[in-house]
Amino acid sequence: MNENRRTIQSVENAREIMAVLEERGGASVAEVTEQVELTRGTVHTYLVTLNEEGFIRKSSDGEYDLNLKILDLASSIRERQPIYRHGRNEANELAIATGDVTHLAVESDGVVYMLYSSRGSLKQETPSNGRLPMHASATGKALLAKMSDDRVEEIIDQHGLESLTTHTITDREQLYEELETVRERGYANNYQEQTVGAQTYATDVQLPDGSLAGSIGISGTIGRFETKDTDELVQTMIEAANQIEINIQRARS
Repeated sequence: MNENRRTIQSVENAREIMAVLEERGGASVAEVTEQVELTRGTVHTYLVTLNEEGFIRKSSDGEYDLNLKILDLASSIRERQPIYRHGRNEANELAIATGDVTHLAVESDGVVYMLYSSRGSLKQETPSNGRLPMHASATGKALLAKMSDDRVEEIIDQHGLESLTTHTITDREQLYEELETVRERGYANNYQEQTVGAQTYATDVQLPDGSLAGSIGISGTIGRFETKDTDELVQTMIEAANQIEINIQRARS
């Protein structure tokens, strides 16, 4: 194994260990070792190093957990996203205008990350750091619809099509049909595919070169959306997406 490969593997090992800590909400050396393909001694070395660097912390009972230093990295990454920098005001205004929850999201490694949320009914801004499967979220499907078939296949192969509710699309052909519908109408719809009783509409936001900046979505309960004019709601969302694209273009001029 060459030096570059060893370095890459070390990063991957650290990522897996931190993922275990995230999932379990803290774990001992033995508990982490059970979840990764590394020896107990190697796991201990990684945990000690990550602790010394401040990315994790060790409690009095000997368990390790993620540390707040990670938030500094997350905030820095989020601030560098064009859709976050130039889309927050539009998300806020959309939330206030509709009274619903709005989201700004991006794709990374085949997963949707929610960068920002705004709750119009409460008239307050709410940061969000959620992670969602692309096939079961409107923000994800809006992005998948703009990707090549090869890229969509890669994401499916990597993450699968897990069923979250009885409404989740779990068949490849059905997903491709859904993505074609998204392309034709210009927005994605998530009807109870992620959470029973909830619905989300979303559309993509593009950078000046035509690549994807992310997506903007609007969520509510099924009962709430049934009382609204869908065409008007979606059009308002698309206008917000268009304005974000204009904001990004102006910032780069």
